Amino acid sequence: MNGSNQGGGGGGGGGVIVGGHQSGRRRKSTNSARERNLRRLESNERERQRMHSLNDAFQSLREVIPHVRLERKLSKIETLTLAKNYIMALSNIICELRGEELPYKELPQQPTDTSDGSQDATCI
Repeated sequence: MNGSNQGGGGGGGGGVIVGGHQSGRRRKSTNSARERNLRRLESNERERQRMHSLNDAFQSLREVIPHVRLERKLSKIETLTLAKNYIMALSNIICELRGEELPYKELPQQPTDTSDGSQDATCI
């Protein structure tokens, strides 16, 4: 018989015959492990670059949002909350100057004390 049901003779040892050719699993798994490791390292590097870029963007946002200067830098959530409140306040000012209805009737109130006793930077 000629064809696809041949056993594991001839070489690579234990490979499965697919379409008349041995698959070469052992060698492929070695390359595959190396390739997986390389892909993982590349993925980790892309993630590091992404996080550096995100942190740089947060720092740029911290620098343009008016707030009380603190000894510590604003957290990401504090930065986003301040930015949102600032945008809402500016939107209200613009609408008020145009004589339009205010889009934000009541701006959210933020606590003024943090858990460590320092002042929270929530003023605009």
